[in-house]
Amino acid sequence: MSRSRLLFAVIALFSLALSPVALSADQGEAAPLVLILDASGSMWGQIQGENKIVIARQVLDQVVDGLPEGAPVGVVAYGHRREGDCDDIETVLPVTPLDRASLKAKIQALNPKGKTPITAAVQQAFSALEGQSGGATVILLSDGLETCGGDPCAAVRSAKEDGIDFVLHVVGFDVAKEDVSSLECAAQAGGGLFLTAENAAQLSEALEAAVALPAEVPAGRLSVKAIAGGELHDVLVRVWSSDSNRELSGGRTYGSPETNPRLIPLADGKYRVQVTAMAMKGAVSREFEVTITGDEVVEKVLDFSTGELILGVTNNGEPHDAVYWVKVPDDGAEVARGRTYTGPKQNPAKIRITSGTYEVFVQSVTIGGKDKEKVGRVTIVSKGQTQLSHNFKTGVLKVGAQRDGQLVDAVVQVSHLETGRSVGGGRTYTSADRNPRSFTLKPGSYNVSVQEVRGKKRTLTVEVKAGETVEKVVDPAGGETP
Repeated sequence: MSRSRLLFAVIALFSLALSPVALSADQGEAAPLVLILDASGSMWGQIQGENKIVIARQVLDQVVDGLPEGAPVGVVAYGHRREGDCDDIETVLPVTPLDRASLKAKIQALNPKGKTPITAAVQQAFSALEGQSGGATVILLSDGLETCGGDPCAAVRSAKEDGIDFVLHVVGFDVAKEDVSSLECAAQAGGGLFLTAENAAQLSEALEAAVALPAEVPAGRLSVKAIAGGELHDVLVRVWSSDSNRELSGGRTYGSPETNPRLIPLADGKYRVQVTAMAMKGAVSREFEVTITGDEVVEKVLDFSTGELILGVTNNGEPHDAVYWVKVPDDGAEVARGRTYTGPKQNPAKIRITSGTYEVFVQSVTIGGKDKEKVGRVTIVSKGQTQLSHNFKTGVLKVGAQRDGQLVDAVVQVSHLETGRSVGGGRTYTSADRNPRSFTLKPGSYNVSVQEVRGKKRTLTVEVKAGETVEKVVDPAGGETP
């Protein structure tokens, strides 16, 4: 899902669930907002030549300008005062009515130095909500993962169990290369969304979207559990509105029970869902439709267990070296490619892919023309084996160049008689191991040209039959020899 589409979808999804309380934010009755800001040392890293902390300060300055007058806002920061200190967490601003100038000044003063104690910072943010009435929005902005041994997901779940009324959204800034399952888990446990940003524009969009979301999310849930081989498996979940065909939400399950099943909040309506398995070969996508009503949880369990395709390739009944492709029939997407060679360890090839229907193609490594041939369509069954074989039928053409019993250095070209397409060629030299030249060809008629190096050329027509060898010796200056 693209960044712009996702952020648009986020707003569209939650706008479906806007309550009178959420709408009252425009009238000065906004729900409390707590920002948890990463000011760890890694925020001095650069994106497109600019420090991340500088980008964050600029974007947050704009976000503050867009907050409603008098909105209750608090800020918790970590890593901004001491190096290597997991206790470096500060409630920079308790939850109080918005004072734009003061809030901006405190954010601008953050100076990255230390570690990333996300869990303790989240817990401190929840403490900042004590005494607040109504639901609150908590937004965690981080450019990395917990470095102090905590578990932010467990902390969020514990806060929910304690009855603290909040929604937690997580914005991962420059985390594309990280395993962010712990952050996604925290967002899921907090009933919110996990958004990512890789530059200033995306960070601005993500934070503005998170701030705009209501403090109450839809009560309905889609639960997606993915397994493969009896174990939890990582998949990407994408959700579209069936009515508007707009992409609304999504997330990853990873292979952890904390995020698998993946719980996605959805308002009443009909949705189209696509689930794509990560790091797998084969038909890795499943699609289905769901209807959400009220506070029901629609549970889906998808099994991406694999089966095995056993592909044997022969030529005139003998093991043959070929390249193979396995593709999805509808869109031609390639899910597997390999080579059979001729040894028993590789031929037949054993190809493990997810259950589904595929088309298989092969191409000989040595047969002239190297045509790609369709072997057929196969259905792979989960935890089962499906066998498929292909036998090429070929003959052998040998072309030599001689004059008066002496080997002649010549260039040989072989082309199909009907199409004129070249299917082979080479040079004979005057060596017995290359003269004659040998070509493995499919049965048919061929034009053969033999041209002496810096000399004359002769052309003849040859018929090649399956399982047979035909040999021609040519004198480029005088024609075919007996």
